[in-house]
Amino acid sequence: MVKGNGKSSASSATRKKHLLKKNAPPIDDPPIDNPSQKKLKTKAERGKAKKEPRVKVYIPPVKPAPVQPDPLETTGLGRTLPADLLVVLRNVGKKAQVTKIRALEELQGGWVERCLKEKDEALAYTLVQMLPVWLHHVSALLVHPSRRVRVLAASLHSSFLRIPAVRDQILFFLRETASPSQTESILGTWCLAAHDVDRTVSASALKSWKETILVNPSEEPSTSSSGKHLVLDEALSASIVTFVQRTALDPSGVYAYLNPLPPIFVAPAQLPVSTVRRNQQSGKNSGVGTPRREDGDQTPRSKVDEQEEGESDRRARLRIGAFGAARWILGTLSALSEDLIAFFSNPALWTALQPNESCPWVEVESFGFAQPNVRKAAWGLVQTLLNSHKGQMDSFISTLGVAILRSAWMEMDSLVQSVMWQPLLTFLKHFPQSWTLDDSSSKDDEEDNSGAESDGEEHLPTTPKDDVPSPPRTSQAYQEFLQFLQLGCSGSPLQGYPTVVIIVSTIPSVVITSSTSEPSASPLTQFFTSFWAAIDGRALSSLHRSANSAAFLSSLLECMVFLIKRMRNDTSRAIQDQDGNASTTSPRLGGTALSSDNAAAALVVEQYGRVWDELRSKRLKVEERAAARLLGKTLEALAGVDQPLMDAAWETLAGSIRDGSGKDEETSLVSAVLKVFYDRFKDGTVLKQRVVLLVKEVLEAEVERSEKVLEAGFATAEEEAGNKAGFVLFVSMLDQFREGLFFDEKFASQFDTLLSRHAFLVLRLSPQLFLSYLLYRKDEAKCSTVWHSLLSSIASAARAGQLEPKYFAQILDAAQQGRLPKYLKPKEGELDRLVGDLLENALNAPAGSEDVGLVKQILIASDYFLSNAGYNTFVQVIIATFTSHIDRVVNGEEVQEPSTEVTVDFIEAVFSYISRDTALLKSLLPDIFLFAYLLPLCDISDLEEQEQEDAGSTSHIKAKGLWEEWIKVAEEGLKDEVVEMIKNKLRTFVEDTRVHPLPEDVLLMLARRPPGVQVNLLQDIFPSATQLDSMLDSLSSDAIDPGIAVLDPLLPVSPKQKAKNHQKPATDQRGLASYARSVNALLQVFIQDRQLAKRNLWALRHFWSLSLYAQDLRNVPFAVEDSPVFDAKATSTAAGLGVLRDIVARVKQVSVYVLNSTGSAQDDWRTIVLERFLNEGSAIAKLKGKQGGKDGLDDVQAFLYDVIAHAREKDAVRDTRVLRMVLEPLLKDGVGGAEADMWVQLGRKFEKTAPQTCITIISAITNTGTEPPKLDRFRNELAASLLGIKPTNANTDGLLTLRKLAACAPDPEGDVVFLQPLRAVNVVKACQAWVLAEGDDDGEDDDEGLEEEVESAMLPIFMHLAPILQNSPGGHWAFVFDVLEGVLERASSVEGGSKDAEEQEGEESGKSGSGGAELVALARALRLVVVLEELAKRNKALMAEWEGRRMGVLVVIRDLGVLGRDAGEVSSVPRSACRELVLSIVQHLPESLIDIDTLPKMCHLIEDPSPTVQKMAYQLLRAAAKKRTEYYVIEAAVDTENTVKAVLPQELMEILQRELHFGYGYAVGGADGAGLAGGDQERQDGEGEGGDGYGAGAEEEEDQNVFGYLLGWMLLFDLFQDASFKVKSNYIEQLRNEDVVVGHFIPCFLGLLRLDKGGLLKAFKLDVWAVNVFYVDLYEPGSPHTIPVLAAHVYYRALLTMPSLIHSWVLDCKDRQLTTTFTSYTSTYFSPVLIKAELEHVRQRAASGGSSAAGDIPALTGDNMTVKVAAAINEVVAAYTVDEHQLEIKLRIPMDWPLHKIEVRDGEVRRVGVDENRWRAWVLGVQQTIWAHVCCFFFGGGELTDLLVDVGFVRMDGLWMG
Repeated sequence: MVKGNGKSSASSATRKKHLLKKNAPPIDDPPIDNPSQKKLKTKAERGKAKKEPRVKVYIPPVKPAPVQPDPLETTGLGRTLPADLLVVLRNVGKKAQVTKIRALEELQGGWVERCLKEKDEALAYTLVQMLPVWLHHVSALLVHPSRRVRVLAASLHSSFLRIPAVRDQILFFLRETASPSQTESILGTWCLAAHDVDRTVSASALKSWKETILVNPSEEPSTSSSGKHLVLDEALSASIVTFVQRTALDPSGVYAYLNPLPPIFVAPAQLPVSTVRRNQQSGKNSGVGTPRREDGDQTPRSKVDEQEEGESDRRARLRIGAFGAARWILGTLSALSEDLIAFFSNPALWTALQPNESCPWVEVESFGFAQPNVRKAAWGLVQTLLNSHKGQMDSFISTLGVAILRSAWMEMDSLVQSVMWQPLLTFLKHFPQSWTLDDSSSKDDEEDNSGAESDGEEHLPTTPKDDVPSPPRTSQAYQEFLQFLQLGCSGSPLQGYPTVVIIVSTIPSVVITSSTSEPSASPLTQFFTSFWAAIDGRALSSLHRSANSAAFLSSLLECMVFLIKRMRNDTSRAIQDQDGNASTTSPRLGGTALSSDNAAAALVVEQYGRVWDELRSKRLKVEERAAARLLGKTLEALAGVDQPLMDAAWETLAGSIRDGSGKDEETSLVSAVLKVFYDRFKDGTVLKQRVVLLVKEVLEAEVERSEKVLEAGFATAEEEAGNKAGFVLFVSMLDQFREGLFFDEKFASQFDTLLSRHAFLVLRLSPQLFLSYLLYRKDEAKCSTVWHSLLSSIASAARAGQLEPKYFAQILDAAQQGRLPKYLKPKEGELDRLVGDLLENALNAPAGSEDVGLVKQILIASDYFLSNAGYNTFVQVIIATFTSHIDRVVNGEEVQEPSTEVTVDFIEAVFSYISRDTALLKSLLPDIFLFAYLLPLCDISDLEEQEQEDAGSTSHIKAKGLWEEWIKVAEEGLKDEVVEMIKNKLRTFVEDTRVHPLPEDVLLMLARRPPGVQVNLLQDIFPSATQLDSMLDSLSSDAIDPGIAVLDPLLPVSPKQKAKNHQKPATDQRGLASYARSVNALLQVFIQDRQLAKRNLWALRHFWSLSLYAQDLRNVPFAVEDSPVFDAKATSTAAGLGVLRDIVARVKQVSVYVLNSTGSAQDDWRTIVLERFLNEGSAIAKLKGKQGGKDGLDDVQAFLYDVIAHAREKDAVRDTRVLRMVLEPLLKDGVGGAEADMWVQLGRKFEKTAPQTCITIISAITNTGTEPPKLDRFRNELAASLLGIKPTNANTDGLLTLRKLAACAPDPEGDVVFLQPLRAVNVVKACQAWVLAEGDDDGEDDDEGLEEEVESAMLPIFMHLAPILQNSPGGHWAFVFDVLEGVLERASSVEGGSKDAEEQEGEESGKSGSGGAELVALARALRLVVVLEELAKRNKALMAEWEGRRMGVLVVIRDLGVLGRDAGEVSSVPRSACRELVLSIVQHLPESLIDIDTLPKMCHLIEDPSPTVQKMAYQLLRAAAKKRTEYYVIEAAVDTENTVKAVLPQELMEILQRELHFGYGYAVGGADGAGLAGGDQERQDGEGEGGDGYGAGAEEEEDQNVFGYLLGWMLLFDLFQDASFKVKSNYIEQLRNEDVVVGHFIPCFLGLLRLDKGGLLKAFKLDVWAVNVFYVDLYEPGSPHTIPVLAAHVYYRALLTMPSLIHSWVLDCKDRQLTTTFTSYTSTYFSPVLIKAELEHVRQRAASGGSSAAGDIPALTGDNMTVKVAAAINEVVAAYTVDEHQLEIKLRIPMDWPLHKIEVRDGEVRRVGVDENRWRAWVLGVQQTIWAHVCCFFFGGGELTDLLVDVGFVRMDGLWMG
């Protein structure tokens, strides 16, 4: 068939293949294509080409490089170089990357840098010697895959060049010595490194390159330095060019050339002959056939050495360097050589621009595929060509043009695109014909194809080519460009769209027209369809969508205008060509003039319509005003092109605007477009006129529609909602035009009337429209009319119940924000009544409610809505409500937080008005201050935590802001008045116990220095010294309980005034009365400011007084009813106990600091004070003119004077105790004899008027150890005066004299003699006379008899006289013993329990009656017994006297009621002191006095508050436990009927089952074993004072409870000691039945050691502690480690005693984490100790039976039995030998023993002569027997060995024989 046209029938793929074949290079030169090679034109040649097989690009294998030995071996350098350097150089050639790096670092630092620093010529000579080795390796190092290696190589090469000798040698080598291949390799790799992809490498290499290499000889600096540079002559330049070309085209070959593999020998038959020939014929300049380097390392390279990059990355790196080097080469050349032109003509080179894997213009894999950096480098090379050699590019433009156009539109990488745009646009600008190259190539390809296919049909006639015009060809580049547009500029719209119009300007019309798929379609249809495809395909949807869309729209409109211009120009040229009768016409965009105009108009209409539709639908996301500007700009451009085109565009746009004005979703776009057009178009232009008319048309139509809607009204809510949106256009137009919208008077008048008539309705429907009108209508009269209409309508609607706050919320917001005109005012207060109702509701509404927000907004913008009178009334109501709330909060009443927050919000809203009224400020600001700064600090338990966070809620912060705002602008006078009011309130808070804020809260608030309030604490906040003295004098001065005398012997047992019913003072929530509250706060101030304390010594008296009250209450808590400054809350609440503890501790701190740091300027300052008292009333002193009173005394002297004067004035017990607290530290360093005499003289002066003061002073002097003569005389006079006191005065004068005599008794351990023996005997006789006189007066009234207190007072005297009388015979000892027994008998009535009902009823004043006095007597008697016991041990005569009474006295002491169980209400420190004395006596009782009931009777003593009592009681109870165990063991042994059952004491079990709260944050109790409760708050409180978490004070008491509880478990385990199996079994059964271990012991252990707090990390660490030993006598409370260590020891004993119960709990525990922690903890700290002890005992037992074996495994051989212990593996091996045959068994103890069973194993089965079944049965029996013993108790004392013998091998003979 004859072809009718020249178009080939071959497919597109076939044509591409033939095109590649046509351009393919000869086989000898594969990679470099010669574009100038002529194509085969004749049919014969074409047929021949077709018949030959298709040859693809062929790359021959690289020839192996000739083997060149290392210079170290061939040149002998290995024998001349230093050994260290030789090692380094050999390592440089190693293949291991790490070795190579270390070698380069060593070479750089150890040799080159040292040479540069030291300038050592010898070292330089050494480096010159080793240069052959370096130059041998440098080429491979500079292109090494490791970045670190390349950096070191470049740096090292640069350093070599800095050494003159080495530099000269290197340059000489390159000029004269090196072979061409070496020169090419070194210079080529150096140049590549200078342009390496890594900046560090390139910077170092480029610097050395520039300093060394000169391109032209004229660039050499000077003649003197001609040898310092290497001038690139033609040969050197050619070698670099060649290397760069080879690297760019075949980087793998170059890399293999530089890093040769060892030669691989292949049989010749494996390679085709043609291949071998081609390999032999390939030359150096082939471009691909890279010759092998003649030198190099012959060691094969492994992949391990090249882990930093893969093969493709290496090729990319080398190509990037080659492209950089090529750019440098182009910069050095003025013209391109033929070689370079051939290089740049190679299509394979420009595949570096192609991002896809397959290249469309040559059939090779693209160099730029998956390598964006390569593509960036290639585009940079294009830019360099354009800049420097643009004129020579015509020779390879056909190749480069196709590559650029077929690559640019496929690029998707934004970084590559940023580099691409400049060279691309520059190229298209200068070579626009490139668009047709792809088309012409396609034509040639088809011609070849058609010619080849027609060879076989040459006999058929063909139509000549010139006669059949060929249709235009589709340009593939243009199609890819359209695809580029469809993809939104390939993902870079911001960069790409601005260039589109430039690119389109370079595209020939023929390309555009030839790409039209349908002949009838417009040539531009496909173009704009592709443009809009980006929107259809959502290609612009990204983070910057708006900017992308704006760039799209701008580009679209620009292209439209440009193409319309081109269309018209093409049409004009076509008409001119027709007029000139041109024979040919070029393709064009337009047809005839008429069709061109129609097409242009249709295009404008189509594109404008499409743009509006996309903007309306928001698919084209462009900011409306920006879109309008672009549309306006295009309209102006069209107007400049052709008016009809502009008309077509305007009509399209105007129609869309009219349609959109009635649609709410388009109003914003409509208004924006109209506003932009109105502003943009100039006055007088057609466009401006059309815009004005369009705006009027739209507005008038909308006014008419709105009028109809408002007049008709709304029947339903749905109808109203449907018409709300009708006003959106007005809102949008006002927002755009603002006041400019009213340019038309007609529209303005209509709009004013509309809003005035329907103000409220318009507000309901569109608040925004109403606001916009008021804001932009610049007519005060019109706006005021509308405003008054609105307020009237709102009031009417409210009265009708139709008002909803939401209707005018936006009006309120606008008013609050100041967006309403200031001239808008109400007429007559239309809304006052409405706002009043709203305010009333809002004050009772929750914060944040709608009513609250509405009222707040109205108050803020009151000028617009409220009258002045109404507003003032509302403000007063708000202030009154707020102050009422604050008063209730201060008084501790419940106030809802939301209500207070609401009032604060309202105050904030009206504060600007309040600040102008002084009266309102005074009524509000004090409460605002308290609310802002004080109340947030109330009820805060942890102040440190509070300081780290903002105090208070949002309302408090707002109040702070109001206060700070006012204080900045307040007048000084008003500020002072307000601050004074605040100070008065704070002073009230400190004293008043009814208020909720504590004084500590006030102090904390003042410590934070609130702005504007400067306070002098002592003057402004606290009561004055006189006021405090008056308050103190009104309080009871006696001790709250007589038992305090046990601790303070100077106190009288019976107070001066009997206890009376008195009214308890009012106290605060902590139990503090007003005096205690004030003094405690003052104490806190002095703690923080010690200097203030030194300046106010008068306060120490009050501190000591408060400390006495607090300490007495801590000592005797049950006497709280008698405390004048505390009540029951002080002892029953944690806060109260904490206050008591803090008071005592802080007073001690302050007093010690003040008394130690404060001194008088005079050395004899105390004697001056004494003289003032001694000379009072003395006439001689007056005559001498000596000063009296405090006149002339300094602060310290005046303080001492006041204390003595206060004590003398009333002789009150409290004041004398304060005096003693002052004298003890003042006199602790001793006093002189003269001063001591003065003190004694002063005491004697007060003897009659103030006897208690006298006793205090005399006791203070006596305790100093000073023995002045007057004191001895006073002592003897007192002793002598006893004989003169009649029995009838014994209760008064006698008692007082005994107290005085006891006060002046010296220390028994000192050298001072109390009395002489004779006088001592007389003292006893005097006392005996009083007692005997009482016996004679038995018939008289009992009230006249000798009081018990007198006999009690005798005992301290007897205690001091006993050492004196121990060697004096006589009847005085019998009298002393009688008095002692009498006191003990009376004291034995002090029961441990609570008093019965009759006693409680008879003691209405509290528990301070006879019980306390009996404790005092008991303590005195016990102290005397202790002295007698000590003396009797050393004095036989006294022992003879004492022996007859001793046993009876001890029995009485043992049975004293003070040892009984305490009720909590009578537990006290005096009682504990008596217990301590009793225990110090009875713990040495004879065994006959300890029986089986001693333990249950006295076990409660381990819970005594005193640690000393607990420790002493434990020692006694251990003996009692041993006694009880012995009893049960004996009874169980003789019990044949199994009637005796050993039981644990019920009293002890109650202690172990009691719920106790520990100071560590845990509680034990409850039958369910939960027993873990939080106590973190208590622990935190303890940390404040003790600083250790186990604390002192209250926490110490908690510790003592824990200590006693753990001692109870210690006693329990003591009962197991030496008990028989039966007794232990009974005990274990009782513990299991009562669930004591699981319910109480386990929770206690877990809690104390913190095993339940998150695993082993938080557990208490026992690494430095021994768990198997604990010395109870050394226990000291307060240590942070004592209790956990004791708990660990108790657990250790539990494992020893009851392992089965612990094991059962582990098995039943459901908490896997807890079980794991428990087991790990046990195996870490306890099991090793247990295992070691047991194995050691087994070892000793085994060793004791015979000789020890060698090594670490002692053995016993006897009676056929051998036992070995392997301590390393926790194993015991037992063997039994019978008739030279041996049976063996092994016991292995697990690592977490005893939580898991002992393993019984038969080891290496040695059972000769024993049946296997019998042997297994026997082993199982041994297992069961051993674990049965473990379930009951633990092995100890070698029981494991005994079991081995008894169970394991006693009956072995029977097993054997059986």
